Amino acid sequence: MKLPKKDLNRYHHALQECVRNRKEWTTYYLIKLRWKTLRSEVNKYMIWNNPIISFFLSVIYLPTKLLKYAEYFKLKYELNKIEKEIEVLEKEILYVDHLRWSRNDKEYLKLFK
Repeated sequence: MKLPKKDLNRYHHALQECVRNRKEWTTYYLIKLRWKTLRSEVNKYMIWNNPIISFFLSVIYLPTKLLKYAEYFKLKYELNKIEKEIEVLEKEILYVDHLRWSRNDKEYLKLFK
């Protein structure tokens, strides 16, 4: 990467900001997943409380429940994707730090790529 030091500093700052934003998103997704599990526990309690009504409602709301399961798996996928993205961005931050503050040792740079 052949950027002047000033541009490397901007790039490094942008990477750090991106990692911070991604970490906020992971907390949001974790809270949302936890909320869904709490709601499912409440639904299980209601099923055992009123079995006849819950059977009819589960038949009526079957398509909606299938969509909610798909949304749950989408949330898990997005959470995993963001966690991997954070890992990649942190590796890039290490690489840029090395470019900003070290000598131009090409052999050492190969370790980061």
